[in-house]
Amino acid sequence: MRLVPALGIAAAILMGCAAWAQTPIGGYLSLQEMPDAAQILGPPPASGSGTKAGDVATYEATRKLQDTLRWALAVSDAQFGPSAIMREYSCAAGMALDPATDPAVFHLLRRMVEDSEAMEQHAKAIYKRPRPFVENGGPMCTPNDRSILTSYSYPSGHSTFSWTAGMIMAQLIPDHATSLMNRARSYGESRVVCGVHYESDVQAGRVVASALFSVLQTNPQFRADLESARVELATKRTQSSSPDAAECRLESDAGANPVW
Repeated sequence: MRLVPALGIAAAILMGCAAWAQTPIGGYLSLQEMPDAAQILGPPPASGSGTKAGDVATYEATRKLQDTLRWALAVSDAQFGPSAIMREYSCAAGMALDPATDPAVFHLLRRMVEDSEAMEQHAKAIYKRPRPFVENGGPMCTPNDRSILTSYSYPSGHSTFSWTAGMIMAQLIPDHATSLMNRARSYGESRVVCGVHYESDVQAGRVVASALFSVLQTNPQFRADLESARVELATKRTQSSSPDAAECRLESDAGANPVW
C-alpha cells in the first residue's frame, strides 16, 4: 500500500491503470468460455428492499470516515491493475511484491485482469446501477476521477479483480491464505469507504470472482503460468524482501475492523 497525496490522486489512478491497459495481452478465457456474470448475479437490490436499505445505511455510515487513516487506505486501494494489487498485497504475502522482481506473478495477474474486466463489465452494461454518491450525494475519495461519473456500480470491478487475485495468491502462498484473503476483503471494503460502490456491489464482485477463479483452473496456460509464479515466489521467500512495517500496521488494522 502506498498513501497518495491528495493532489496526486487522479494522476496516480490513471497512471496505475495505464501501466497495464496500454498494451493489453489478452486474458486466459475466450468470451465463450467465460461464465455469464449477469446471469450468475441477477439484478442489483431493488429500491424498497431490505438489502438496498442496508446498502444506503452502510454508505452513509462510511461517509464519516472521510479524512481518517481508513479513508487514506481507500484512496490507495483505488489504484487499479496488477502492479497496484501486487503492492497492496505485499504485507499479506509477507514479502515485497513488485513487477520488476516478480515478472511471473505480474504476467499471471496481468492476463487475469483482462478476464476479470470482461466479466464484470458485461454485468454492469446490463444492469446499469448508478453509483452511491450519484444517488445519495456525499463525498468520495477520488473526486478527480471523472471516469467514475460515467460508469456503473454493480458489480464492483475492483472487488472482482482483487478477490480473484487474493485466491490466486492464496494458491501460490497457501500458508498466507488467511492474511491474503483478509486483505482482499478489506480492499473490497475500501470501495464502499471510497463512496463509489454499495456493499452489495462488493459482495457481487466476490461472487463473479469465484466463478472466474473456478473456470481459470481448467485453462492449461493459466495452470502453467500459475506454476511459474509459484516457483518464482518460492525462490523469493529465501531472500530478504520485507514490506514496509508502517503500511502493514495500517492494513492490519483495516483487516481487523471491517466497515460493515
